[in-house]
Amino acid sequence: MYMLYLNSDQFAEALERIDTVVLPIGMTEAHGHHCPLGTDVIIPRRFLELIEERMGDELIIAPEIPYGHSWNLAPYPGTLDIPANVFGEYVYHVGKNLAKWGVKKLVLFNGHGGNTPALTPVMERLADLGLTVLLINWWIDYAAEILTICEGQGHAGEDETSVVLAIDESIVDMSKARVNWNKAIANVRFPGMSLKTMENAQTGDATLASKAKGEAILSLCTEKIIELLRHLQAGQLIMNKG
Repeated sequence: MYMLYLNSDQFAEALERIDTVVLPIGMTEAHGHHCPLGTDVIIPRRFLELIEERMGDELIIAPEIPYGHSWNLAPYPGTLDIPANVFGEYVYHVGKNLAKWGVKKLVLFNGHGGNTPALTPVMERLADLGLTVLLINWWIDYAAEILTICEGQGHAGEDETSVVLAIDESIVDMSKARVNWNKAIANVRFPGMSLKTMENAQTGDATLASKAKGEAILSLCTEKIIELLRHLQAGQLIMNKG
């Protein structure tokens, strides 16, 4: 169920039987010349629509956060780059307030890689408040599975572009899809780096994207994410191979 559509009484009543809230987190930034600025919001939103159809009475979906940290894409038009410390503090206080109302488990459903470094300490701080916090990065967590569908991955690359095509072909201009395999040789930052490593505001080969690939990714990852959420609900968070 969606928190936005609950009134105050309904929210309180829901928390008497539901202890899990999903917080979608995205980014507004350039995604090549072919994908929309809201790609990192649109994709988590669609995943959660699919999950809500199956688990709507088992979890609460909080309003999404559409902004994040994106130093790498900051030079490109439309990118709204929030400093990592400011972004992290904001997410922390959202989680803290949810905990105040009795939420026990918080899922950070993240759609943007640049957010991840800031979210890790946020998870630790929230865990210290008593929350169990799960971070989902769909394109990283299920990369092996995605690579059975796509030849490669990338920012606005084959996999991400395919998913947007599956969601709404009308918001993708495939005539502007490009290829960029530039990559820094180490974990480094230097002036003008973004315009070289993120040439055309993308990485990977977006020209290979297709709606069919995107539909397959959505289906496959949705099943995997639901399986993970079931483990979270059951408290099965440790793997024991003994």
